[in-house]
Amino acid sequence: MHIQPQPARFHAETTIEGLRVVIPASRNWFIMLFLVAWLGGWTIGETNVAGQLLNPGDKTPSGFLLFWLAGWTLGGLFAVGTVLWQLAGREILIANSLALTHRFEVFGVGVSRSYGASDIKHLRTTEYSPPPTMNQRAMLPPFFGSGHGPIAFDYGARTIRIGSSLEEAEAKSLLNSLVAHLPRQL
Repeated sequence: MHIQPQPARFHAETTIEGLRVVIPASRNWFIMLFLVAWLGGWTIGETNVAGQLLNPGDKTPSGFLLFWLAGWTLGGLFAVGTVLWQLAGREILIANSLALTHRFEVFGVGVSRSYGASDIKHLRTTEYSPPPTMNQRAMLPPFFGSGHGPIAFDYGARTIRIGSSLEEAEAKSLLNSLVAHLPRQL
């Protein structure tokens, strides 16, 4: 059986802004289906407790239920965010001689971080991480922290990581393209 090489999942093009790379989020259909089913049960719990708080009885533990509802709501938002990230999430990189901009977005809504190109040091790929199907961090939206991707660079006293859903070969290929569009590294 002859196995064909797989193309990279990211898309790169040169634009007026510089090199623009779009990296789709990793998808794990089992996790998405599980979370959607879990959200069905979550909705029942959320509505029942909200109903108890809106129509309290004599022995309703309102303080505890408010605390529980806050935590339950955060858990639900996290689950919804994870499903949306896997369905429509993507990382966008724009590299030019002035900056490397890293954006994560879902349905066009997201967060951008821009790093001065002259302050980026030691742009590299990091050690191999598990495949995206086993890498739980790649399944979560990277809206907090510096990410968990296989491409890293030093920026001041921090190490920034990008491309959380990339595999090792994809990261090496993308690194070559980024280096060509950023100022020479020291």
